[in-house]
Amino acid sequence: MMASAIPERMRAVVLEAYREDVVDAIAGLKVVEQTVPPLRRGQALVRVEAAPCNPSDLLLLQGKYGSLKTLPSVPGWEGAGTVVASGGGLLAGWLNGKRVACALRGDRDGTWAEYFVANATECVPLKRAVPFDQAASLIVNPFTAIGLLETARRGGHRAAVSTAAASQLGRMLLAMAGEARFPLVNVVRRDAQVELLKSLGAEHVLNSSSEGFVEELMAVCKRLRATIAFEAIGGNMTGTLVSAMPRGSAVYLYGALSEQPCGGIDPVEVIFNAKSIHGFYLGSWLRRRGALGVLRAALRVQKLLVEGRIETTIQRRLKLDEVVDGLRQYVDNMTDGKVLITPHGR
Repeated sequence: MMASAIPERMRAVVLEAYREDVVDAIAGLKVVEQTVPPLRRGQALVRVEAAPCNPSDLLLLQGKYGSLKTLPSVPGWEGAGTVVASGGGLLAGWLNGKRVACALRGDRDGTWAEYFVANATECVPLKRAVPFDQAASLIVNPFTAIGLLETARRGGHRAAVSTAAASQLGRMLLAMAGEARFPLVNVVRRDAQVELLKSLGAEHVLNSSSEGFVEELMAVCKRLRATIAFEAIGGNMTGTLVSAMPRGSAVYLYGALSEQPCGGIDPVEVIFNAKSIHGFYLGSWLRRRGALGVLRAALRVQKLLVEGRIETTIQRRLKLDEVVDGLRQYVDNMTDGKVLITPHGR
């Protein structure tokens, strides 16, 4: 598409007010027509083909995310599409006409729209074999999995615990850890999820809802010397991990699925058993990696996608007018896979 063919107006999902209850927050979303944003030097205009809803997107709708935006604003932290115009600059100009995955950092409109203004440095050129459905979720989940496993390796840890292990990110951690022959203790909350992960090759899967879970967790952590945890839940799960893991263990929080403050943390364990709690924020990891490091990570993720070693399960595709009803269904069935917003109806 030539720049002259780009319309002046576009349709987008808009968040006008933060609402603490997630169902109320979703109900408040509106589809509006607005001006296609102008481009600055170093920016690219992406015709969005697909954009996922991640847990971080839901937290934003509720006003609970760590980095909020000036409202009204278009949600959506990542997506994929084709660059149809450049605001100037070497990289942005080179991207013109290319298929890309893209992400948003900062107080700007996001990807739940027909067009998205991306900083060229936040775009990842796509291999031809990577479809938009998979490219839409190429950044947040896969890069987080790479970052967590890299953190474990650099810390000299020999095995890890992964909570919310049946999530899309949890499954990617399982696949990447298996490729690296890095033992993973996968924690889920339903028997069906235990069977799911075992069918995907998981050796160690624990149901946190079962009687004796804490004792099982302590035993397997001791046996495998699992001294790092990838923690996506918060609430009392954080304290359970701190107490159950061996001396010198570290818990890395990267999510807040329970929407509860971390609880049950025994100060004696922290003080006398040298245990620690850290935050893992993907944005900070990306900045530390630098442009070349991010590109290498992107190439690795695309290789894994093409080879079928990882994938994002898609449970439903939503046109813009279907977003409210589709997201209501998604929050009750998140383990079934992602929902993709397809602004152009494909």
